[in-house]
Amino acid sequence: MTEKVDVYNWDPHKDVCYKLYIEERKSLEEIMQYMRDTANFTPSKRAFQTQFKRWGFPSKRKPAFRDEDLVDRVKELWEANYSQRNMLAILHEEGHDIKERELMRLRAKNRWLMRIPNGAKQTPAEEEEARFEAQLLAAAQNEESLEEQAPPPAVEEPPEEFVQQQRERLERLQAISDERWRAKKRRRRTKGYAGLPADPAGLPPRFPSETTLEESREILSLSTKQYRALRDQFQAICQEEQIMQKTVAGAEKWQAVKDRLVQENPLLQAAFYTDPSNRQSKELALDVICTDVTKRIRTMGRRLTILESKNILGLNPEQSRQIRSGFYNILDSEHYTSKLEMGPDKWQEFKDRWITETPLLQQILAPGSADPDHEKKKAALELLCRDVMKRVRDDRAKKKGTFRKKATESPARTLEAVDTIQAAEAVQAAQAVEAAPQAPPSNAYEPSLPANPFGDVSAAIQNNDLSDLQIDPNLLQVADNLGSHPVSTMTPVYVRPHAKSTMYNNTKMWLGSLSGRTVQELHAMLSIKYPDAKVARIDGVEKDAGGNDISYLIEEDDELDAYLEHVQGRKATFVVLLTKE
Repeated sequence: MTEKVDVYNWDPHKDVCYKLYIEERKSLEEIMQYMRDTANFTPSKRAFQTQFKRWGFPSKRKPAFRDEDLVDRVKELWEANYSQRNMLAILHEEGHDIKERELMRLRAKNRWLMRIPNGAKQTPAEEEEARFEAQLLAAAQNEESLEEQAPPPAVEEPPEEFVQQQRERLERLQAISDERWRAKKRRRRTKGYAGLPADPAGLPPRFPSETTLEESREILSLSTKQYRALRDQFQAICQEEQIMQKTVAGAEKWQAVKDRLVQENPLLQAAFYTDPSNRQSKELALDVICTDVTKRIRTMGRRLTILESKNILGLNPEQSRQIRSGFYNILDSEHYTSKLEMGPDKWQEFKDRWITETPLLQQILAPGSADPDHEKKKAALELLCRDVMKRVRDDRAKKKGTFRKKATESPARTLEAVDTIQAAEAVQAAQAVEAAPQAPPSNAYEPSLPANPFGDVSAAIQNNDLSDLQIDPNLLQVADNLGSHPVSTMTPVYVRPHAKSTMYNNTKMWLGSLSGRTVQELHAMLSIKYPDAKVARIDGVEKDAGGNDISYLIEEDDELDAYLEHVQGRKATFVVLLTKE
């Protein structure tokens, strides 16, 4: 058998290759191109690799686990609850030369996992992320594929004594509900809620505030898409006129902005002028929608998230897992399915027991009211408790085989639930946080991805006593459906001011979300963040192969849509040029 002979003379090129590969850290492809252009030297990539090995060239990169600075930085980011994607982006910005797979190997080696291991209590969206990360970590460690979990054990049925207590509580709630209905002190229920039946079908609103968003949409004969566009249009008008609340604006100005909306919207012109019938009902319907839009404006960006809660409490991922597991075990040993079902006293009893059994929580809450962040910590703790309660409920549904098998909501009613809950309930979550003095904003977590805007809907309500419900209870029930919905219609976006901005040019990058793909909505979002500035230019950006920004001017809706389609699956980032009004 004839041995293959290397026809290339490598020796004259050794010094050049060393300089390019080791000193200048060029890639093999760049070296091959250089040698081809300057010396007409054209071996294959494999030949270069083999020859470099023969010459004993050292590796040009230090293994990640041997770079102490890099290891320490990754640990810091992990303790600050950064995701794999954001860790990688920050490390690259700081000049660390590390690839995604190396980062996964490093985290796997040190057990720096962002999610709870298999069998943990997670929301559906988090479960999907956890499975993805676990598979990547396993692949990076050359481990075998994750084994499927054993079938869950049969769910334990509650004892008869518990069932009887709940039956008696339900009867008391029904009596209270009936009395408040007769006294006109509660809203009508269009569907069953928390075990209580719906009110008789076909009952009209008894007073204007009972008109729901869905009824308003139907009165104005708007499709779901038209309804969304109408809300976006009125939001932009309110931002332009600096209107945040109906009562603050005053009757005259409020009527003026509604009249302007009608004049600028052909669908409303047709509804009010082409077909003038039922004008009073249409005016009421429009007022209901417009009022809800202002609620949304006031609560945009104020809702507390799970990530923010962990940061307020100073918990790293491992500590968060430990304390959540403790509360999960307490709730799992009981048979309640919601806070409303158990009542506020029992809920507080479980929380107190949890704190008593958890030294870390005692340490966090030890300063009490002397701590300026005490109210924020209480709100953060409440949100974590609600999230654990939801996970307990979801796990039980999985054991019963009923998970996500709830009755399907119509798109319009789901839309109504989103709008109303997001506006009305998020206020309560924000109030608890804002009650304490606000600390200066920290940039430690700004690169993190935005949370699912609907993921914490059920966790935002601070008081679930039936007598204090301020919105239609049927909408609260839909919140559970939204919380487990696998896909959000919101588009997460990053925003940062342009370096040449004359205002807010020292502001850090921040996160927002778009419900539609209109430039009008984008401008409305920016005007909330930068109330005293004029947005002179918006560019969508992405990175090229060399890490440089490629800009796309965004002026029209189709340009915005094209950009978001182009970066789908990656970070959508807008750079905005801000000038004085």
